[in-house]
Amino acid sequence: MQIFDYILQTWELAVQGEKQGIWFWAAVYVFLVCNYSALFQLLIRRWPSTKGELLHIGLDKFGAAIILADQDYRAAALYSYQIEGKTYQGKRISPWVIVASHNAQFVLKKQLSKVETFPNGKVSIFYKPSNPAKSWLILPSKFGISITLLISVLPAFSYWVEYYG
Repeated sequence: MQIFDYILQTWELAVQGEKQGIWFWAAVYVFLVCNYSALFQLLIRRWPSTKGELLHIGLDKFGAAIILADQDYRAAALYSYQIEGKTYQGKRISPWVIVASHNAQFVLKKQLSKVETFPNGKVSIFYKPSNPAKSWLILPSKFGISITLLISVLPAFSYWVEYYG
């Protein structure tokens, strides 16, 4: 019953706009979202792959900017592949969607370098067996999943340090 009372108390604090209540519920939210994301990434790592044709890959401008250094970019791709005789097109590169400034384009180029290409111009495409229209060019890495899990506990840890440490 003590845990239930604490949860109710922090809810009331959040409704009143108190920092402790907001921080607690933000930590709960981040924990749930990041753990869902980590689970999703683990499931994607088990998807089968096929070879497909890369139609486009590169950096696209994201938003508008007057000053070049303020321009944002995102990685973009278009590819086609066949599963059981049916042709699909995909545009997802990675579960990690990254938007980078003009000066940080190297991050996106590094991400694109992880796309597995073959001498005949084909690429590896990882697709969801129950819905082959859903696909990625890059599988989530163990490191990326670890980062997601680390992010999931940081707000809760900082909450504990602030109020009980």
